[in-house]
Formats: sequence, C-alpha cells, structure tokens
Amino acid sequence: MKILMYGVNQDTVSIEDIDKYRLTEEQRVQHLHDIKNFSGVEEICILSSDERSEYYLNVDETIFKHGDLLRYLSAFTGKPLKEIILETYSKFNKDVVQHLFTIVSGMEKRPKGSYTELQFAENALNLGVAESTLGSVMSGLFKDAIQFSRKMRLSEAMGPLYSGQPSRAIETFYKKIGQTEDKKFVLFGSDYDVVHLAKLLLSINIQSLTIANTNLNESKVLIDQLKDWINTTTYQTQPTRLHAADLQSVGYRFSNADGIVFSASFESSMLTEAVFEEVDTIRQTKKKQVIVDFTQQDEARFESLGELVVYTSIDEINNKDFTEEQQNQADIYFDEQLLQVTDRFMEQYQLQSEKIEQEPIEKLPIWRKTHTLDIFPNQMT
Repeated sequence: MKILMYGVNQDTVSIEDIDKYRLTEEQRVQHLHDIKNFSGVEEICILSSDERSEYYLNVDETIFKHGDLLRYLSAFTGKPLKEIILETYSKFNKDVVQHLFTIVSGMEKRPKGSYTELQFAENALNLGVAESTLGSVMSGLFKDAIQFSRKMRLSEAMGPLYSGQPSRAIETFYKKIGQTEDKKFVLFGSDYDVVHLAKLLLSINIQSLTIANTNLNESKVLIDQLKDWINTTTYQTQPTRLHAADLQSVGYRFSNADGIVFSASFESSMLTEAVFEEVDTIRQTKKKQVIVDFTQQDEARFESLGELVVYTSIDEINNKDFTEEQQNQADIYFDEQLLQVTDRFMEQYQLQSEKIEQEPIEKLPIWRKTHTLDIFPNQMT
C-alpha cells in the first residue's frame, strides 16, 4: 500500500491555465467517484481551493497505474498529456504527510499562519466522508492534519508566526485567564474568524461556548456547523455546552462569561446600553472577565461592567511585534513537531499495510473492505 498525492497550484501552472484545474463542488464529487473506481485506488480525498487542486490517494501500488490519473486530468482540462505531466507535482508516503500538515498549518509560505487551507481541508474531509470515498487512512490523514494545525495555533512557541485574530485572542486568554478548561466564553460575530476561534476554544476543552448575533438564526447556523465539525474532524472531545443567542437573550451568558470576543464582523453599534444594563441586573456580584475587542469600540462603554473586567483592544493586539530570531525559533519548533507527528503517522500506516499483506481477505481490517473512520488512534496527545 502507498499514499500518493498529485496536484497543481498557482506556482506550477500559469495564471491562464490554473482555472482549467479548478473544481466546483459538483466536479469534486464527480472526480471522487470516478477516481475511486480506478484499479488499485482504495481511498481518495480532494483538496481544492483557489490556489491548488490536490488529489490524495491510498492505493495498492501493485495494481494502481499512475497514467490513469494523468490521462483523466488531461481529459478534464483539455490539455495534452505531456503538459499535464509537466504541470503536476506528485509526492508519496512521508512527503505527502509533511506536505499536507504544512499547508493546513499555514506554514508553506510567508506570511505564515494563514488558515485558508485549513478551511479547505475541513471541506475536503467533510465531502469525502459524505461521498464515502474515505477509509481510515485518508480520514486519519486529514483529521490528524487538522488537529496538528490546531495544536500549532494553540502553542505559545508558535506565537511569533500566528498573528491572526483567533490566535491572538487565545494568547490573550491564556495570559489573563490562565487555565481555560472550566471557563465559559461568548463570541459575537458571524465570520470565519469566529468559527475558527470557536474551534480553537473547543480544542482546549472549555466548559461552555455561546455565539451571539443580532439574528438568532445566524448563531444557530454557526453552532450547527461546530457540532458537525466535532463529529467529523475530532477523535474525542470533552463535552462542551454550545449555545446560540441573539442580543435579546445573550444577557445571562454575557454576565457569566469568563472570556468575551467581539469579532470584526460584529456591528458594534448594535451593542446598546440596554444590553449592558441587563448584564448588570443579572449579575449579583462582581466578576472578572476578559474582553477581546476587534471592532474598535469605545473602551469606556465597558466600564459599567466593573473594575474586574479586563479590556483588550485590537490596537494592543496588532502592535505586538516579534524579532526575526523569535520567528526563526518558531520555525524550528514547527519542523521538530512536524517530523515527530509524521513519523508516528507513517509508523501506524506501515504497521497496517504489513498486516494487510500478511492476512487473507476474510481477515482484512474493516477499512480495506468497507469505508469506516478512526482506525488510527488519536496521535495528537
């Protein structure tokens, strides 16, 4: 058995031709099923974004023919086979693992720390699961890549390279709250920064999480997305209470929260004095709270919440600079962690492959005969 990846990206294909490789969701579904039917293909997952189209395969290398996929891409793009060979790149086994973990962690190129490919990796995993083209190897690979990315974004050692709002908010909470396992958080907003921050918070096993917007349905949609994410991309998670709220119902959650974030997508003018008055009415005693504000609201508005409230503005967060040496040390730390997790994954994969080769078909692991998830243990602990 062998893990393979074939792909193109905006650096390997001309601007005029990159569109020929891009896939709509309907095309991704078609490609998943077409390629899954190739001889020797056990599993397939497709990572497709504006920057790249990459096909991740788990194959029986004694049967699979590389030319089948290249000819398929030639027919799809309308380009000659020799151009497909020149424009595509390929990797196998360990190099595939390192490549996926690196791009999902936003570490492929500068400025580092982007979570764009992380979002597309989650979409790729979700689609592969929905279309039943994954077994434990591909689902394990993508789940581990996603978890590794979260782990890096939560690491203090990676702070010099992860400067996005979600990572900065987590850093602020760590420094001003300390342990977060028993804490409650409220997030205001509806953009992907909110979703990404929520996923980071869920990764550190907080007690409860509330998403609030002016429209309750917007909050419910985001909470449903998080529930789906927990079911699809994580091996295990401590039960965290999830709540959706609007500005009429958020008072109780606001008053009891340990950490509160106002994302840039939240319309700050909607946070009226009535909301603050309700919080003050519900709260019986003073409470220490950490507020991270990315909307550039007037700090004075929060003074009514009491002197125990710690307010952090976007200016304070964005003005934090790191030296080149600190950034280099973060790069070194990432490379060390990447090598460790890659070796663990490949060790598990090799053991499974050897077991398959030694056993008759009726005793093969379930993933070789059907498509199920989670044969690999949680490797992120």
